[in-house]
Amino acid sequence: MRCLNGSEHCSDCSADLMTLAERPNLNSKIQSDSEAEGMLDAHALAVSDAAPGSVFLAVRMGMFRSDDKGRSWRDMEVGRFSPLTYARDVRVSPHDPRTLYACLSPAARSEDGSLYRTTDLGQSWSRVDHGVKARATMMALALDAADAGHVACASRCGQVFSTHDGGQSWRESLLPDGVKDVYALAAR
Repeated sequence: MRCLNGSEHCSDCSADLMTLAERPNLNSKIQSDSEAEGMLDAHALAVSDAAPGSVFLAVRMGMFRSDDKGRSWRDMEVGRFSPLTYARDVRVSPHDPRTLYACLSPAARSEDGSLYRTTDLGQSWSRVDHGVKARATMMALALDAADAGHVACASRCGQVFSTHDGGQSWRESLLPDGVKDVYALAAR
């Protein structure tokens, strides 16, 4: 849904996503009668001052971008750079509006996950969590507004990975036993 200029009237922005879902590599049905389900399973979105009018969307089927405030969408084809394409979170760096981070995994319930970064608004992506082994889907990430080198991400099972040097080295911390699912994370 999109509401422009503070309007109370919102419009549906899913028509183009539904059209993209007709592509065999982008249709997915798990809990509904529609093959478009995976394209409508939105997890996160981000906007950047470096691309006014653009929206970056993380869905089950990957990463998508609109350059017209959600009227039309295109596949960012993150699979060209990562074998994992299930996108769970996307954030714009508070230090560089051309830099985005995304959590990628094989599926909602998996035994793997990764953190990718683009410094060119999604034209190319590279893995930044070298040496990290997520035991579950990578679910959330956080960027520190006060420290450009501080990035954190969390797997569904409560592994929290953090770096203070922009990804050169990582530290793993575990949340308390009994944590079943992690959906959000903050860095400070």
